[in-house]
Amino acid sequence: MEMQGLRVERVDNAVTISANMRFDLPPSLEEALLKGVSLYFVTEVDVVRERWYFYDKRVAHAERHVRLFYMPLTRRWRVNISPRPFSAGGLGMSLGQSYDTVDEAMTAVQRIAQWPIAQAADIDADAKQNINLIFKLDLTQLPRPLQIGAAGQNEWNLNLNKSMRLVLEPAR
Repeated sequence: MEMQGLRVERVDNAVTISANMRFDLPPSLEEALLKGVSLYFVTEVDVVRERWYFYDKRVAHAERHVRLFYMPLTRRWRVNISPRPFSAGGLGMSLGQSYDTVDEAMTAVQRIAQWPIAQAADIDADAKQNINLIFKLDLTQLPRPLQIGAAGQNEWNLNLNKSMRLVLEPAR
């Protein structure tokens, strides 16, 4: 897995992030999708302020949950995006989009475009701050038998961690 085009910028009163994660879906995951298993991806972003006298302080935290699944009756791929984990009771408040091919659906899963991660007022321009981004396949939301079976398989371990100094691009 690799990350391309990571950009953090101030837009109006928010700090947003844009990035592209690049990876190929392993054959076992694609096979699971075709058998009706939904895959859940989570992106977590933390903005932390460095402090010399104590542990770093978390200034902002944001999560983005993505559900990818195949609908065999319509032969279409569906992607749902939500700020909260998906529950057994339903999708909650989420944005959904259908795609004709798995490649189109994976492009939607891998792309983050101007996702608001913090309020601009929470970010101190004079302080040294870092941004930590984690993108991973969320095994905890899989059906229980798959959680146990996927634990020891490398193909089911999709993780990307990125840390960098927070430098905001000029406001637009």
